[in-house]
Amino acid sequence: MNEQRLSETSASKYLISTLTTLAADAEDQIAWLDRYRLETDDLALDYENARGAILVLTETGRIGAVMASRLSHIDAILDAMSGPEHAARWTYEALTTDAGWLAVRQLAREALGELAGTWQQPMPTLRTYSAPDDP
Repeated sequence: MNEQRLSETSASKYLISTLTTLAADAEDQIAWLDRYRLETDDLALDYENARGAILVLTETGRIGAVMASRLSHIDAILDAMSGPEHAARWTYEALTTDAGWLAVRQLAREALGELAGTWQQPMPTLRTYSAPDDP
């Protein structure tokens, strides 16, 4: 099996991108989710997908113990919010009021400040595809 591995540069870009979506003000998160027709849980799923990037950055020494702990705490909060019994925490309203989302946002901002110099980053642009018109 041929295993692909992210470069340190790609891993850093991906982690900054996913942290940006978590750090953004709730209004900006909602607008971004609407723009790409995504659900609130896509914010957490994208962060879950960043685990490989975090591993690469940890192995290369770009992420130290304090940052790794902060990123792990984000993961733990999102995990604790998961499950059908917590469905109300995955609404647009919850993005603005839920203590878990507020904590995730703060931790993501702290991480971005360390990784990128400031938490205020432009929201990522996603590629969108449309089906070809049927004749």
